[in-house]
Amino acid sequence: MAGTSGKRVKQVSEDEAIPSGIITDVLSRLPVQAIRSYRTVSKNWHDSMTNKFFARMQFARSSVNPSYFVCPVMAEKMKVYSMNPESFNLRYLNTIDPQKRSQHDFMYTIASFNGLLCCINLLTEEDTEEDDDIDLQIWIVNPCMGETLLLPQGTPPSFGFVPNVGVAYVGSEYKVFRIFCAGKEMAGYRFECEVYSSSSGSWRNIGTVPCVPMGILVPFKSRHVFVAGKIYWLSCLDAPGKVLSVDWEGRFDVIPLPKYDPNLRYEDSLTEVSHLLNLRGCLALFVQHVEYMDIWTWKEDIEPSGDWVLEYVDYAPIGDFDLVFAVTSLKNHILCLTDNHWCCYDVDTGKWNKKRVKKPLSNPSVFPFTESVLPCDGSVTL
Repeated sequence: MAGTSGKRVKQVSEDEAIPSGIITDVLSRLPVQAIRSYRTVSKNWHDSMTNKFFARMQFARSSVNPSYFVCPVMAEKMKVYSMNPESFNLRYLNTIDPQKRSQHDFMYTIASFNGLLCCINLLTEEDTEEDDDIDLQIWIVNPCMGETLLLPQGTPPSFGFVPNVGVAYVGSEYKVFRIFCAGKEMAGYRFECEVYSSSSGSWRNIGTVPCVPMGILVPFKSRHVFVAGKIYWLSCLDAPGKVLSVDWEGRFDVIPLPKYDPNLRYEDSLTEVSHLLNLRGCLALFVQHVEYMDIWTWKEDIEPSGDWVLEYVDYAPIGDFDLVFAVTSLKNHILCLTDNHWCCYDVDTGKWNKKRVKKPLSNPSVFPFTESVLPCDGSVTL
């Protein structure tokens, strides 16, 4: 037949004609929800968006404009949102409902890092080894991708104390520190710590702890913060007060809280509404009083072993009867979520931005957040 050569003519689709580097560059600038949808457009696009190079590029771009992550205590399923730090507008991200979850009444977020979350929920009696055990399931979750990773169970705790959890990370590698009651001695209960490393995929006991986090009795409120390679927990608010810290290598330390005049009224001293923050890369302590606040920062270079410096004393639109659910910080802003209002303080200008919440979330948690496509196992090196 005239005009044929016995060879098939390959038809080139439009996306195949575009260099893969350009496709990767363009797609890495999209919101993660769009990336999830566009993976199914073609094999070329799928391959461009499911490799480690793309994950690193997307995270680097997304990190330039972080937002907040907001979620309520889970009822049966946890709807999670990102929040614009200026407008307070919520944008639905996903619904998290892991299939292997033991306790179906609630799940709580305690940390955010690299676009991932660390979440906990209680084990039911059917899933514990002893009737009096109160243990946790610990999850690493990518809320944008809808992916979850259940960590292996650690050593069963004793005497009804619920383990307390904190997260540290360097690059994409993370470590989960789990403080639990290991037994009872003449001097009292013995608390130990074990560490899960994303690089090993297993737990390792690092010995006893010098004091315990406040959340050892109520672990579902995040009382810890990660700053400059260390996790810090509030341990005790009674004078002189304690902060427990642990570094990447598992070395513990205890530092005192700021000293207030003992003659002050309770509401003018350390209060229950005291939160540790990562404020511009420094450890800070937010103390809420009636309609005003103190913000302290920890200075390690003050002799002999560091000390607190009172940086800000300012008005705060939070009254005596307001219930403060969560406090966090992002860049130069401090965000407070109460039962009726969301309030954001700019430490540079000293001004508050306040919004009344018509339908408040149930006991919400809030963290700085960067959307990412990073896997939950920490396998992509940043």
